[in-house]
Amino acid sequence: MRLALALCLAAAPALAQSPRDRLFPGDLGCYRRDYDAPHLAAHPDQLVKTIRLSPDKAFSDQRFLVLTVEILPRGGEAVLAHAFCENTGGILSCGFEGDAGWLQLEPTAKGLRAKVGRDGIGFETDTGFITFGGGHSDDEVFAIPRAPEEACQ
Repeated sequence: MRLALALCLAAAPALAQSPRDRLFPGDLGCYRRDYDAPHLAAHPDQLVKTIRLSPDKAFSDQRFLVLTVEILPRGGEAVLAHAFCENTGGILSCGFEGDAGWLQLEPTAKGLRAKVGRDGIGFETDTGFITFGGGHSDDEVFAIPRAPEEACQ
């Protein structure tokens, strides 16, 4: 009985952490996923070749965690936007500036799971707009591992 109580008490701080604190402790951290050629060949409707998420340290509003989200599409140039995130239950809900969509970020054992909102996320480019997910492409859910800081610069 004492062992079970001790285990519960030891686990309590980890369980009490918010998604923001678990994913970006001290508003630091970085997540990046690079999809290799075999993966992209097996998923021809996936547009995202690389996705990176990291806190934007230029924003200091404690109500929101502001992330820079960068996506490198197949055959294109990298696009980026800011997403404003807040804790919602066990996830971070992140809305993109300019009503360009949203992501739900959920902590996992190896990083995070990013789920794209039902309408997708949109980015403005020099030649127009590109939308990921939301029925526009096979970019709905991403498993993104934590990356070393130098991989996200």
